[in-house]
Amino acid sequence: MKLNTVCGNIIEREIVLYGDSEEIGNFLERYQSVLKIKAVITDHKKEVKLQSYMVAGVKTILVEDMVFEEELIIVCDRTRFGTLLRRLKHLGKVEYRDFISQELVEALVYQKDLLVCMGTQLLGQVCALLEQGSQAPDKYSILYYIESDIWEQYMNRLQEYMHVCRWCDVYVYSSCEKERFPFKILGKNALSPQCRVITVSDHGFGGYFPQIIRNRDIFSDFMLRERERLDLNYETFAFSRVDKEIERFCKEKRSVEDIVAQVLDTDFYSREEVKKYFDLEVKRLKTMEASDDIRLGDFIQAHQKECLCRNLNEWNEPVVSYVTDELLERLGLPGVSLNKVERQNLIEQNSGSEILIYPSVQKALGLEEELTNKKYRVTTYYHVRYMLKEEYVRFLAEYLYRAMDLMQLMGADEELQKRINSDKTIA
Repeated sequence: MKLNTVCGNIIEREIVLYGDSEEIGNFLERYQSVLKIKAVITDHKKEVKLQSYMVAGVKTILVEDMVFEEELIIVCDRTRFGTLLRRLKHLGKVEYRDFISQELVEALVYQKDLLVCMGTQLLGQVCALLEQGSQAPDKYSILYYIESDIWEQYMNRLQEYMHVCRWCDVYVYSSCEKERFPFKILGKNALSPQCRVITVSDHGFGGYFPQIIRNRDIFSDFMLRERERLDLNYETFAFSRVDKEIERFCKEKRSVEDIVAQVLDTDFYSREEVKKYFDLEVKRLKTMEASDDIRLGDFIQAHQKECLCRNLNEWNEPVVSYVTDELLERLGLPGVSLNKVERQNLIEQNSGSEILIYPSVQKALGLEEELTNKKYRVTTYYHVRYMLKEEYVRFLAEYLYRAMDLMQLMGADEELQKRINSDKTIA
């Protein structure tokens, strides 16, 4: 990182903090012993009156009363960075010379290289393994940006992301995101010429889930659109892809117990159907990842019996560990030192709902026996629950029957009703 040639030696400069009070408190706790923190600036007079940081020997003053010239301002506000950046520029401050994001501080203080990961949940899980089970934190300050987080806060989070990436030494991104925020970095040549770029394949994989359609089904679409009108006692699924087989049985007015028996039949899908679908998914994945540095297709083929996926877009421990170790190898570092259980626990903390693997799929692919009594993680808008496969099927069937009842009760719009009658799905 060459940022210190612009902003100077951060250890020697006096520091002023600007931003969110909680983030400033966390920053003080982490860095007060190594940095010369002189003051906190604020836009709010009541914070000046409170002087919340005097216990740490740091005074609070209004931005408009600021008379600092040589001090370095550190912005500690992830949700308002863009707003505060524009405010400081309006006051005549120069980006990087006069102020920086808190995200750059670790690399400057401890003279580390900056490793930025941008993309999907997979890279978030990789970062968790890097930070807690590898030697990477000794050499790198590791930052992870998730695409959905930037979309939600758009300009504020995007501007901080652009502010940081200009100085990164290694830029790792999920290739499925390359037309989105990584494109804003790569397309604008915002990275330094010396920055190393590594792409990771993450195009999802549905090979274990032939029952799932990638387009949202009519019932789940209705539930999603009408969520604000639902009886709040309803625990609706917090994901949008729904089991087409269970949904078909609901449309046929089968009993819940009959649906459970059908779905859990070990011969529901034939071996030929399962293998054909799995192989098509592998082929699709290999085509999409052809230009990636770290690819998954061959690994999935070689380890298909290990149950590699949690859902269409999230992976289990073998894949996350493989990607992490491949990345570490490219960085010239040893692999992850955590054992399998520790790795899986970290991944579980950063994961969403799991999709049921049908017993017939388990049988056809020869998947691990532990799936027989596995409890599936199900995330609703209220709770995280763990269900055996019987409870999972029953819960989903009852959920879809509620959706049908709600459509009859509330009245589906004309377009939706036509699709229901023609048994089509909503793209």
